[in-house]
Amino acid sequence: MNSSSGSDTTIGGYGEISYNGYVHDASRNQADLKRFVLFFGHRFNDKLSFNSEVEVEHAVSSADDQGEVEIEQAYLNYAFKPALNVKAGLFLMPFGFINRNHEPPVFYGVERNEVETRIIPSTWREGGISAWGDTPIGLSYDVGITTGFDVAKFDDAGSPLRATHQELQLAKAASLSFYGSLEYKGIPGLLIGGAVFHGGVTHSNADFKADNTLPDFSGIGSRVTLWDVHGRWQHKGLDIEALYARGSYSKANQLDTVLLAYNASNGTDRPLVPGSFYGWLVQGAYSIALGSQATLDPFVRYEKFDTQASLPLGLIADPENRDRVLTTGFSFHPLHEVVVKVDYQKFFENKDNDRINLGLGYMF
Repeated sequence: MNSSSGSDTTIGGYGEISYNGYVHDASRNQADLKRFVLFFGHRFNDKLSFNSEVEVEHAVSSADDQGEVEIEQAYLNYAFKPALNVKAGLFLMPFGFINRNHEPPVFYGVERNEVETRIIPSTWREGGISAWGDTPIGLSYDVGITTGFDVAKFDDAGSPLRATHQELQLAKAASLSFYGSLEYKGIPGLLIGGAVFHGGVTHSNADFKADNTLPDFSGIGSRVTLWDVHGRWQHKGLDIEALYARGSYSKANQLDTVLLAYNASNGTDRPLVPGSFYGWLVQGAYSIALGSQATLDPFVRYEKFDTQASLPLGLIADPENRDRVLTTGFSFHPLHEVVVKVDYQKFFENKDNDRINLGLGYMF
């Protein structure tokens, strides 16, 4: 965030516009003002501060449009010292890379990678309270108690957690969740870390009790777990990173038994909950200085994901929910805060998704 001189209130933001050109079907081509975001913050004193993030997606938000207006962060933070802070409110989960640092100039590729979209549901935030800090030995930690996911909302087998994310919108909270992360940054240019999240997803069958036309998950105490490990090495112009993330729903066999019976009785086609899902990626980039502040950053990324890695009851996974993706392209930064992106994505399993992407992004 930027601030005017002497002001305790800050404002900042970012935005991105994209174009996707599909190689095998031009009818799918589209351009989009993907995100327009404003940050607002205020420092009450040396210890207590407030941070928030307001986002508009897809340019227009109304009952008849696909756009959304959403609050991505809104929390208070009290800094006892650098090694001990306490925050409370709506905040981002400390998983992977993009979930916490998703401004377009700071990540490679026009589109956020598949693993940190389908497996880690970036941008993922929860309401709760946490303790976090940076220690003198290079270790950073973040632990907390938060809201979680609601399996009764499950509507997309291609994104198992995004499909049940509550976003602190009248969030069911009969079951709270717990998370913890640890990262090491004690060597210049090196980051190694990981995180884990665990919490209930059936919430004492709250959705069915509020609306008995929904699936009845009574007696099923399912829980979701997600964990990741990630590493990054930056030296001079070189930037290499790797990430692995894996999640699971407990008692998926019981959940899917209910869903199969519900679909048969109501003529519906609600997607089934996976027992497990995972994804991983490796990425390399190199920044070439062009004089002054301008840089050209070519990159290549290979990733693999499977959102239905295991299904109970002998069910067959949909091949559209797994793939291997090669992305290669470059970012041109006339300034650090502004970027023009071009890349090509090759989908090895679902070849109709092959595309050329163009993007424009900024932050301030």
